[in-house]
Amino acid sequence: MADVRPRRTVFRVAVRLLTAALAAFLAPGAPGSAAAACLPAHQLFAVREIGKVALSQPADLVLAGDRLYVLDDLNGRIAVLDLQGRGVGSIPLPGPEGAAWIGIGYGGADQFFLAASGDGRVAVVDLKGKLVREFRTADGAEKAGAAGILVSPGGCFVADNRAHRVRAFTLEGKPQAAWGSLGEGAAQFRAPFRIAQDSLGRVLVSDSLNSRVLAFTPKGESLSGFGEFGTTEGTLFRPAGLAILEGDRVLVSDAYFGSLQIFSAQGAYQGVLCDDGGHPLALEGPTGLAARGGVVYIVEMGAGRVSAWELGAR
Repeated sequence: MADVRPRRTVFRVAVRLLTAALAAFLAPGAPGSAAAACLPAHQLFAVREIGKVALSQPADLVLAGDRLYVLDDLNGRIAVLDLQGRGVGSIPLPGPEGAAWIGIGYGGADQFFLAASGDGRVAVVDLKGKLVREFRTADGAEKAGAAGILVSPGGCFVADNRAHRVRAFTLEGKPQAAWGSLGEGAAQFRAPFRIAQDSLGRVLVSDSLNSRVLAFTPKGESLSGFGEFGTTEGTLFRPAGLAILEGDRVLVSDAYFGSLQIFSAQGAYQGVLCDDGGHPLALEGPTGLAARGGVVYIVEMGAGRVSAWELGAR
């Protein structure tokens, strides 16, 4: 069990959610209503405590084998659960304490890639928390942060929430490509947050403050994205977590309203996840998603909770 860090007096939700993702403009009502296009989901488990330690603003999670790894930075650990939601251990996070680890990816060979928004750094650790290597996401002359991280065969992609870019590296940390700038154009961002990749190899990025999801080739060539700003069903307000479902459907969580909406591979709205009573889910700051075999795993930063939902079940 990793040592538990004292709670910091500074509430770090604003840092991790790119300052505005949870503290943005108030709006009248969450997406969805009695007439919502509900896609049924049944809750399998919800846990707030792992290893007798309460989760404290967990930011992200990743599936690897039969384990779920939850980034629990304020407790200085990666909390480990089995797929039934039972705690089975933890991995200590590397220092320094102010790194603000906000994204996690699995690189195979029992190695985890951690993204630090505080200093634009990626650290790779093993199952015991030993630092294998680390690399900066930009040179010292360029401002940089690191929010979402996606590890794919042969490389990794990092969403830079400070420079408003996506950066691609080899698994050893050698820069391969970078694209994007601050703006609203087809290849521009305002606080990119999470990254996912579908079976076609498209790199999908949640463009949080532009209220959309953008798609690129692995080399950064712009493809069609989807989403528009709004508070009604089928629109996006503060998109955060991304997960790829069967058929390359895209599950998008909203960090502000707590909804989870599904879009087709082409970006057509398909519906919002609803509970057994037919009510659209309204989670508390869902910032990280993972999916496998019809089950979606969600980390809720605002609630300090990890939950699992089976799709298509009443």
